[in-house]
Amino acid sequence: MTSSKIGTGMAVTCLIGGTALAAHAQSAPTISDPAALEIASGFDHVGAEVHELDLDGRPVFYIDDGDPEGRPVVFIGGQGTSLAAFQLTEFNRSLRLALGLRMISVERNGFGESPFDPDRGYSDYTDEVLGVLDHLGADEFAIVAISGGGAYAAQLAATVPDRVISLHATAAVSSTLPTREEPNCDMSLDERKEDLTRYTHNPKDWWGVPGSPVLVIPGWQAEAYGDATRSFYVNGQMGDPSALAAEYLRPCSDDAVVDAARITAPAYLYWGEEDTSVPVKVIEHWKQALPNVVRATVYPGQGHTVQYRHWDQVLTDIAGLGDHTVVCRDGETLLIANEEVGEDEFQGNCAWQEAE
Repeated sequence: MTSSKIGTGMAVTCLIGGTALAAHAQSAPTISDPAALEIASGFDHVGAEVHELDLDGRPVFYIDDGDPEGRPVVFIGGQGTSLAAFQLTEFNRSLRLALGLRMISVERNGFGESPFDPDRGYSDYTDEVLGVLDHLGADEFAIVAISGGGAYAAQLAATVPDRVISLHATAAVSSTLPTREEPNCDMSLDERKEDLTRYTHNPKDWWGVPGSPVLVIPGWQAEAYGDATRSFYVNGQMGDPSALAAEYLRPCSDDAVVDAARITAPAYLYWGEEDTSVPVKVIEHWKQALPNVVRATVYPGQGHTVQYRHWDQVLTDIAGLGDHTVVCRDGETLLIANEEVGEDEFQGNCAWQEAE
């Protein structure tokens, strides 16, 4: 065997018995004409870049993915999730980019890389989101909230109503709306922490979705476990449940309930009829509280992951095309006018047919 020193920019082939290992690989080429192969100069997308911004001495972490000239959309993930939860929607990335949507997600207090401060509440997170938007030059924006993110979405929408293009609540809690059910405030922070440790120490338990249709999406469950790991470990938290416990108790704070009359933007609601985490009755809390609900859809047979199952429709609505529906006809995914949708039409990308 020959050996060589490897210098910068130099490729070295080792020889065994006088035959180059590379020659063996060429014995069964997969490309007939290598010279004709088009290789893009650049890198393929593997996930949104995480940025850091200093706001009054506090580090704020966020993602900003999409055309800078596109419609800004504030994405607020569910309870205990990090900004990486946004990645769980990127199975529709091509549609999102085609619709010109720029997704922005700001990490919440104590999750992921955001340091935990027990004194920070809803208004502090709103200030951080607005600080990031101002830094990015995003004046008007849409909001989309999943599950526990609904509490923060209502706070944000009520704070700057004139800047909100539309609000999209997907199986979202109503814990900061005046029409909410009273939250359980009987447990102390320490009791909550003890109760939640089983999740923060076992991220797969937090993000496991057995039986959900989203499991047909290649890599979705693995990505979800990755988000839980980021939430509870990436900044050295080592599974500390403090941030999660504080989030559970935040609806008990004095300033939790918003003036819902200020949320005047067109609102779209999406629910699964069989949701046991945020039951379908919660959609009524939103309908009763908001003055401008454009559409409230309850999907039969869907559970708490309804937002992912119908994410293509959510994106379509965010883009201002709410008068159109994503359907599958004759094996082709189409966007058609609502009045042309048949009663038994399959709604959503044709790929979902594998799960149903």
